[in-house]
Amino acid sequence: MDNSPTDPVPALADASTGSNLRFLLGYYRPYLGRMLTAVLIGMPVSAISLAFPALTGDLVDSIVASGSTQELTRVGLIFLALLAVQAVVGFMVSVTLAKTTERVIATLRTDLFSHLVRLPLAFLTQRRVGELSSRLSSDLTQIQETFSFSILQLLRQSIFLVGSLAIIISTSLPLTLPIIIGTPVIVGIAVVIGRRIRKLSTRTQDALARTATIVEETLQSIAAVKSYVQERAETERYREALADNVQLAIAGAKLRAAFVTFIIFTIFGGIAAVILYGANLVAAGEVTMGELLSFLMYAMFVGGALGSFAEVIGQIQKSLGATVRLRELLEAETEQRDVTDHGQRYASVSFDHVSFAYGERADSPVLTDVSFEIRPGERVAFVGESGAGKSTTAALVQRLYEPTAGVIRYDGLPSTDLTLEAVRRSVGIVPQDIVLFGGTIEENIRYGRPTATADDVTSAARHANALEFIERFPDGFQTTVGERGIKLSGGQRQRIAIARALLKNPPILVLDEATSSLDAESEALIQEALERLMTERTTIVIAHRLSTVRTCDRILVFERGQIVEAGTHQELLAHGRRYARWCDLQFVA
Repeated sequence: MDNSPTDPVPALADASTGSNLRFLLGYYRPYLGRMLTAVLIGMPVSAISLAFPALTGDLVDSIVASGSTQELTRVGLIFLALLAVQAVVGFMVSVTLAKTTERVIATLRTDLFSHLVRLPLAFLTQRRVGELSSRLSSDLTQIQETFSFSILQLLRQSIFLVGSLAIIISTSLPLTLPIIIGTPVIVGIAVVIGRRIRKLSTRTQDALARTATIVEETLQSIAAVKSYVQERAETERYREALADNVQLAIAGAKLRAAFVTFIIFTIFGGIAAVILYGANLVAAGEVTMGELLSFLMYAMFVGGALGSFAEVIGQIQKSLGATVRLRELLEAETEQRDVTDHGQRYASVSFDHVSFAYGERADSPVLTDVSFEIRPGERVAFVGESGAGKSTTAALVQRLYEPTAGVIRYDGLPSTDLTLEAVRRSVGIVPQDIVLFGGTIEENIRYGRPTATADDVTSAARHANALEFIERFPDGFQTTVGERGIKLSGGQRQRIAIARALLKNPPILVLDEATSSLDAESEALIQEALERLMTERTTIVIAHRLSTVRTCDRILVFERGQIVEAGTHQELLAHGRRYARWCDLQFVA
């Protein structure tokens, strides 16, 4: 099974580091004052550490010169006071940055989720649910960890690096030359390796999204997995996807480890050389023991800062890799929505030479030159073999997709002149495969109209013939239906869906195989509820069982994306063509 991600939007993998950083930092703009205050306070506090080597050197020189340890107590107290100030202020700065980052990531999560649910269905059907979930979870967690800790670490180490370099240059230029020469080389290598880490991180996040997809799909279809005894196959599929993720993660870890090892070898090798050279200077009387000790400590600060840069930059690059995919989603075009919608609703729909093809199958149209009109209050049936275009036509009626050619009109108005909210508010659907949310029965019914009162919900359940079984549950309307309504029977889920549609009270109704796969008793109850639901509504009935459409005002026969027959049940029987042959086959059987 193919687990590779699709890329319906332009890849941003080659976007510049600055571009991705500006995108993330843009979310910090509302907290700019708080962040700047924390940084301005944190910088001098971090710089306190730069005083330690100088104090240590002075202390050693004092002891060597006088032989007295009285100076030790004074310097020790200064150390303790500086450490206390640094600890308290450092804690406050860290907490401020963590709080800010939590709020920023929450805003980014909300923006991403809000954007996802407003993306066109044509886009979402090309992405797997697990992949999208991974963007909201693992990708954003990666960014959160970086901005909570790595940015503060980068700030501190930058202060150590710049401050230590300035001090050791002023102390002894000959001793500093190896460090000055080596630093640009290390920074250049860091830039090159950082780019490779970012690309690897993007691929690693994609691989992690594929593993999340497999988990999501398997758990959602766990009954089928167990029924077909495919636990081992699904485990193997997950293991293979995870192996790809591990391989990429290890490659990234090797790259970062090689960089850190190179820095450690270079810096501490340089420090060893400085020690040997400095020892000669001490012996020659050109520098004191305390000055050499201070210099070595500052040199170690430089080495430690460069070593930390390798890890911090690697972490930041991983976050930028995650940012690439987030930006792809956030920059995908959403459905066009008009905020001036005033609650209009429409009761008729017509197709005028409509054609449609799914984006990934543009060369294989699902509908070709389809035209019809359904007047207010009329009942029209769509019949035909599977794949003939019936359900796609119903999806176009709801404007879940837009036609690739032709015009759809509602009450004579072109769909492009109407808001999506107005059209979708006008259309209700009772599908064959009922999707319920994992909450209570009341929450699922109320989904049709969230502002409905408890009496409205009860009335809708009664008219859907659902009240009887709901009241048998100990918790009544507060009964939890489970994942996708798994705790309810098929007939019960169907009646919940009808109650939801009744509560929505749409002028146009779509019944997509609403009574298939049910026992006779459930079908009778549902058919009775559907009759109430269809009363005084424009209704589209999609059915394979022709016995359910004989009373419709008109029947449209679909074949290979076209309407090949249209008329009443009796008229189509008299024609003696496809519909008549299907009736003979079904009714004789």
